[in-house]
Amino acid sequence: MSVRSWQRPVVGAVVLILLPLAAAAQQAPRAEEGVPSSLRLVVPPALDSAIARGTRSRTGAPGARYWQNSADYDITAQVTPQDSMLRGQERVVYHNSSPDTLKYVLFRLYQNLMAPGAAREQPGPMTAGLLLEEVRESGRVVPLPPSSFAPNPDRTGARIYGTLMFVPLATPLLPGASAAFDVRWRFTIPGSWAPRMGMEDATTGQIAQWYPQIAVYDDLDGWDRQMYTGTGEFYLDYGRFRYSVTLPAGYVVGGTGTLQNRQQVLNDDQVEALRRAAGTSDVVHVVAPGGFGPGKATKGAAGTTLTWKFAADSVRDVAFSFGDHYLWDATSAVVDSAAGRRSLVNIMYRPGAPRFDSVWKMAQYALETHSSRMVPYPYPQLTETEGGNGGMEYPMTVFVQADSGLYEEDMVTAHEIGHEWFPMLVGSNETRYGWQDEGLNTFDTFFATDAYVSDSVGHGLDVAQKGYLEYARQSDEPLPMMAPANAFGVTSTANYSTEAYDKPGSVLWALRATLGDAVFFQGYRSYIRRWAYRHPTPWDFFDSMAEAAGQDLDAFWFQWFFTNQRLDQAVAAVTQSGGRVSVTVRNVGQIFAPVDVTAHLADGRTVSWREPMSAWYGGARTLTTSQAVPGPVVRVVLDEPRNFPDIDRSNNSWKAR
Repeated sequence: MSVRSWQRPVVGAVVLILLPLAAAAQQAPRAEEGVPSSLRLVVPPALDSAIARGTRSRTGAPGARYWQNSADYDITAQVTPQDSMLRGQERVVYHNSSPDTLKYVLFRLYQNLMAPGAAREQPGPMTAGLLLEEVRESGRVVPLPPSSFAPNPDRTGARIYGTLMFVPLATPLLPGASAAFDVRWRFTIPGSWAPRMGMEDATTGQIAQWYPQIAVYDDLDGWDRQMYTGTGEFYLDYGRFRYSVTLPAGYVVGGTGTLQNRQQVLNDDQVEALRRAAGTSDVVHVVAPGGFGPGKATKGAAGTTLTWKFAADSVRDVAFSFGDHYLWDATSAVVDSAAGRRSLVNIMYRPGAPRFDSVWKMAQYALETHSSRMVPYPYPQLTETEGGNGGMEYPMTVFVQADSGLYEEDMVTAHEIGHEWFPMLVGSNETRYGWQDEGLNTFDTFFATDAYVSDSVGHGLDVAQKGYLEYARQSDEPLPMMAPANAFGVTSTANYSTEAYDKPGSVLWALRATLGDAVFFQGYRSYIRRWAYRHPTPWDFFDSMAEAAGQDLDAFWFQWFFTNQRLDQAVAAVTQSGGRVSVTVRNVGQIFAPVDVTAHLADGRTVSWREPMSAWYGGARTLTTSQAVPGPVVRVVLDEPRNFPDIDRSNNSWKAR
């Protein structure tokens, strides 16, 4: 989501990435001698079994027998803004690529989060939830319960528990077979302070979690039965989507996918504007001030409707926005400089939205920076719409709140667009491991923000480190980063923010400082390429990074991700003789980290050196390190660049008297 929580923020065709073959023959990462056994990672039983079956590997790459289910969606929706109602119907064809025979299919009904009696961590507007009108499985009518929270007396019928719906199959779904479902539903679009979506005003809406969606069935746990309760985000399969949205003429629509019928909904000047935007780095105004209404913003006369049609392949979800007073700016970003490939950038916003007349440039810079530092953005377009209470991300589209602060607006834009890589491209289980998308993206945002607001990379790191350190200093962390999002509860939003955003962003920066840029980003890109359009676990990330580093990183992962231990290094003593300076360092905290020493000389020069984190593996609480120096030392500082989140920097330096 945005840089904090949804409650209140603190701040068409797809170009497939080539995936390497499963590295079954590769060797496991080289073990580093002396790593204490107490700091070794334990592989969960489900992952261990998957490795034994060949669907995963110990190198962090997918196994030779990796499989993944998918679904094709054809969805039609009609929105009537006057009563904030969305009516939809869909045909879903579900493909069982697993080796298992399935007796039922599990659907997610996300809008039931807003229904009375729903379990949720945060307050929000109430509606009746998602109202199912009909469900058919391979043509058979599936009996529905009398209400979303009532049991179904018919054993052949659907069972609904909050945001989950179990649909029994008349005939079990064999491996390699497919099943088709037809569903009709409706719901009242909630108000603007709903989690992640809603009506921003009477005629502007951002629509997500809006259709019945088949849950993930994976090689680790089978059906993903985690309830959607608000804080935790999503775990989704990839598929092919075709969807259409019908609205009154004069409303523009933008979202996931490529608009298929420009000529039917837009006038000739707008079609030409989008054509020009696709080939330029300058801004093109598709809908300008004074261009609102039927016959201006769109084709069609007052009192008629238009249907907007979109297509998206290899995506895990679709979302869209609409409005009858959206200004529409467009440009494009060079997302693959080697191939000269561009992606269209659409920005839709209401008049007067602070900073949004410059967001096209922020989005362009963010797409280009993320593409160059990770892998090229794979999709043909990205649409950012103004609104919401913070920010939220979906494939090819993001919702961003307007903010008068330059850094704040750029940071949220860069952050939400960064989610196009994690988790839109690399499909981790966000509900279970929030840091695996939010934390990685917090780290990525440091660089993307810096591309537009110069010299802000250090500011972003400082914000993340302070967020974590302020929390760590005042109390022990009740839950480590590996805790699931919904374990933090109603009153622990701050803790979740720390563990999903600030701490992992800071820790990844520390890992980059430990390994160096070349090794770190080699592992980072390898992880992305291996798991693009797939479902990695944290251990797949850990192993991919360790393989790139060529060393055992278990001690790093265990201490930072699985415990609430803290880092605190201190200068205990400094002596100088014979052209060398000796520095004694005490490990006041529990975490083992490299010892980075900078000696400042009287003539202004500096000498820096490092002792590796393995220097602590023997169990000593102090170590003495020495270095040749070409003159008298007047000051010594540990971790002068502040790469590591040390909870007490007051003891990190020494000064000669």
